[in-house]
Amino acid sequence: MLTPGDSQEPGNSAASDLVFCTVCSAPFPNLTDCLAHELQTHKNTKKPQKKIRQKINALTKQFTSEQNQTERSKLREDLDRTIDGQYLATILDRYGADLRRLDCCFAVVRDSLEKEKALKLKVFAFGSLVTGLALEDSDIDLYLESTDDQSGGPKRLFNKVLKLLHRSVCFTDITNIRHARVPIIRCKHQLTGLNIDINMSNPSSTYNSQFIRDLMLHDPKLRRLALFLKIWGKKVNVIRMGGMNSYCLLSVLLVNLQVRHLLPSIRELQSRSAPINVNGVNFAYSLERVPPLPAHMSMLQFIGDFFSFCTSIDFETTLLSPFLGRAVNKVATLGTPGGFSEYEEQLIAIQEEVGEVPDKFHLDRSVCVQDPFELQRNVARNISQTDFLYIKQCLMMAAQAFKNRELLAEPKKLYEYLLFGLGDKMVVEKTTLNRPTPAKKAKGNAVATEQSIEPEPNPTEQQPEATQTGDVSDLSMDHKLGLDVLTCLPETKRTHSILASKNDLKSLRPVLLSRNVETNQTIYYYWLLCYVDTIKNVLTEIFALDLELEESKEPCYHKWLIRSTVDTWTGRHLPPWQPGQYFDMHKQQTDEMLKTRSGNAQPSVNLMGYFSVRASEDYKSLELVVEACPGHLNEMQRLGSITKLFKALKDLLSKYTFQEKLRKWDICSAVSVAE
Repeated sequence: MLTPGDSQEPGNSAASDLVFCTVCSAPFPNLTDCLAHELQTHKNTKKPQKKIRQKINALTKQFTSEQNQTERSKLREDLDRTIDGQYLATILDRYGADLRRLDCCFAVVRDSLEKEKALKLKVFAFGSLVTGLALEDSDIDLYLESTDDQSGGPKRLFNKVLKLLHRSVCFTDITNIRHARVPIIRCKHQLTGLNIDINMSNPSSTYNSQFIRDLMLHDPKLRRLALFLKIWGKKVNVIRMGGMNSYCLLSVLLVNLQVRHLLPSIRELQSRSAPINVNGVNFAYSLERVPPLPAHMSMLQFIGDFFSFCTSIDFETTLLSPFLGRAVNKVATLGTPGGFSEYEEQLIAIQEEVGEVPDKFHLDRSVCVQDPFELQRNVARNISQTDFLYIKQCLMMAAQAFKNRELLAEPKKLYEYLLFGLGDKMVVEKTTLNRPTPAKKAKGNAVATEQSIEPEPNPTEQQPEATQTGDVSDLSMDHKLGLDVLTCLPETKRTHSILASKNDLKSLRPVLLSRNVETNQTIYYYWLLCYVDTIKNVLTEIFALDLELEESKEPCYHKWLIRSTVDTWTGRHLPPWQPGQYFDMHKQQTDEMLKTRSGNAQPSVNLMGYFSVRASEDYKSLELVVEACPGHLNEMQRLGSITKLFKALKDLLSKYTFQEKLRKWDICSAVSVAE
């Protein structure tokens, strides 16, 4: 049986098109055969074939977008004008950030924060700004350190900074994430237009970034390699929210070079330097004796070697440790007492320094990659099983590209294929997968024959909730039920569910009795009517959206086309309000926003999408769905206007009490419309 690192003939073009099983790595000529094999052979696993298909469906929306195709055409034009041997430099120049501009912008942001005398703090940058691996769309990451002995700790500083940012005219789009492992404040600097992430409780990030920076400066060839892999990860959506982060990818690269004896282990680098202990962690290192990468190896050889290394790792049992400089068995190393003495000593040192028992390394994750210095930290802990399966498939496809003679003969085409061609191949495979085929039903005794195959569902018609969440174990049945269409795609669709609570029903009962409503329906029916009416009021009165009804099936389903040219959902902040005044306070702020923001380019938007609500058959739950219209998919990104609107709506509905909604609800009118 072939492994991912093997091929029948080196350089064989046919071998480069193989697809490998995500469980046993068996090779197949196409993704359809591979998924059929996984269904039959690995049917008791967690359905990897379904998860990969859903992930591919999610990402092909971006790969086929007009923006993506335009970007590919421009890159191809740039590469056509580039002389041989300079293709990588062209790519890095195109996608890499202007580091001098970023440094100047950071200086402006730093000064605007440090000049606030009430805060008494120092501002430190970390992340891609420091490492020199920033891309054109990179944010600025900041760590704030208080210089006031009476500051009261990170939590108090967090609150002070948050209040200052809300009052400041220099910052906008301010949100805070308090309950993350490292609480952060996200905002946008008005003058520079840069997005900023601020934390006050993770000084180690500055030390990690300084190490990467020194390593990149020590060997420019290593920087070019790392920067290209980061660009590749972004283009194929390996590096993304909910997937792998760039620091994790870089840590894997370090182990790859260490295994090839091209870079010393962190343990060896620390043996040459005096300790630098921060909260029990030693961040010392010395790069004096670190040799540069071999001059006889080309950048394409290093890139191909990285993908080959990644596809040779059994991630289920392996720990990648830059500190040890190798891949080791994770249970024998971290799960066995005495298996990793430095790790155990660091846990004790952290507890003595901080006064709390630190979390141990998360061994139960899909991927285990150890931080180079913080040995208890798994930098791949956020990679879900679904994302891991997709990442693994991307790595395998990239590795196979280096076995294609035609691509290797023209490096220009190979670079373009790695950045854009992988997406095209997934689109082709997805088209094959979506063809209807005869299938057995997942449950029950009835069997579908070739004559009884139902037509493919209408993409605009959502299926019942049970169909989406049911345990469908047959590949063809997935196509029949249209799961490719129904899957909630984070890049194109966002959903939120609301359940009727006991307090809601308790508040509703006396209202129904006092209005002499004929209770020929369940109380959940009237709860649903009230909530739908509330959502319409919030969208039109609070967020000032234009609503145009597209589809409706009273009372369970409504779909509206939503439009707006003014952002009235970001930057909201309310003073303390009395019970029953929450809606009115927001309405007053909306009126003020419309006066100040209309005609202002800064809060202007071009929002156009679909907003729908769908209730369960028993009226006990309500699902909200927001989608972008064609040509507006960028508004569904993390900082897109539709995403911000949906987050603001969820936050408002969570604070706008049902009792207050009832006081503003015209129950008689709503019931007559529904009937």
